[in-house]
Amino acid sequence: MKLAFKTKFFYGGGDFAINIMWQLTVFYLMFFYTDVFGLSPANAGLVFFLSKIWDSITDPIMGYIADNTSSRWGKFRPYILFGSVPALIAIVLCFTSPDLSETGKFYWALFSYITFTTLYTVIAIPIGSLIPALTNDINERTSLASFRYLGASCGSITVAVLTLPLVGLFSSQKIGFPITISMFAFLAFILFLLCFYFTQENFSKVYEKRISVKDTVSMVISNSPLHFIIVALLGTWVANNIKQVTVVYFIKYNLQLEAYFSVLLLAVILQIMLGAYLASVIRNMFEKKTIYIIGTALYVVTDLIVYYITGYDNFWLFGFVIFFGFVGFGMAGVVAWSMLADTIEFGEWKSGFRAEGVLNSSYVFLFKLSVGFSAWLAGYILEKTNYIPNETVQSEETLNGLFIMGYIFPAVAGTIAMVIMFFNKYDSKFYEKIFAELQKR
Repeated sequence: MKLAFKTKFFYGGGDFAINIMWQLTVFYLMFFYTDVFGLSPANAGLVFFLSKIWDSITDPIMGYIADNTSSRWGKFRPYILFGSVPALIAIVLCFTSPDLSETGKFYWALFSYITFTTLYTVIAIPIGSLIPALTNDINERTSLASFRYLGASCGSITVAVLTLPLVGLFSSQKIGFPITISMFAFLAFILFLLCFYFTQENFSKVYEKRISVKDTVSMVISNSPLHFIIVALLGTWVANNIKQVTVVYFIKYNLQLEAYFSVLLLAVILQIMLGAYLASVIRNMFEKKTIYIIGTALYVVTDLIVYYITGYDNFWLFGFVIFFGFVGFGMAGVVAWSMLADTIEFGEWKSGFRAEGVLNSSYVFLFKLSVGFSAWLAGYILEKTNYIPNETVQSEETLNGLFIMGYIFPAVAGTIAMVIMFFNKYDSKFYEKIFAELQKR
């Protein structure tokens, strides 16, 4: 089924809104905790890590609830409509700075962040589950994934380019951050409403009898293609999020280019968007698995070249090399989303029912787990390398720790993801047979 441009555009707008919220936490929350709110790096990293333990419970529950929802708006769209306001209020609370003791600050950060990630789940899983509910055309799904990826990238651009300049307009960052986040939250609310209004669940299935938890778990366990995608995605997002969590510190202290932070992040995100566009252009020429491996190999090789050969002292050489890595990440990311959507049909073919919410919840959980692990790792290394918040010049030990986090760890994670995907035997011909058999049923 071919989709109208406005459907794709405003579906991408929903992911724009999602990423306004999420990228604020990935790019700036760790920095906010250490340099504005006054948490130690170790405690800040622990906040992220503990919240992911909670997410391991709430994410699959939300996926199960969404799969068994029946309303006049569909299975997933009601959560976009009614879940947006609470989640947007929660993200503002994450960036507030009440005057508390060190212990009080830790618990405030933990409570506000866990509240946000829980409410984020209520929206993110339904939006991610919409792709197979909107169309059953494989190429249209890749197109939708491209719009989603471009929407996510635009959300990232908005956050990267505008946050610090807007915060800087106020007398202090403690005042500037919550006001700026509130402005972003209002924009996100409008986009959520447009996403709800312009999408239609043409292929979501509501069953008269509630699917049992046992059957759902059995379907996930037997979904072999999902296992490949999940492990590969975990490697991809660990690689990406380690870079994102440390990028504020790396630009400020290693590159000494804090004044150009917004411009540099804009350049990076545009390169990722270029990669997503290239993946869409060549989607009919190569298998999705092949595009994923090519993209992943690009960012793994460039990270290793930067760390072992070029370094970052010559900024223009550094920028030229990492360009290919960010393009590669854009290619890998967009086809990974598309492949995840295809596993919905495999699950239905294997078990007799669809579970978009549960399968997408596994992706959302791993995405958040990668952020939690990345933030915990960053906090641990910053603590161990004697990072001093707001100090103009950091020690050589701290600078090297940031360099390793930004380039060696992502290369390792990407290599693991690439190897796992190499053994994924489920190609487009396999899915075409499954789609044809499902239509006969």
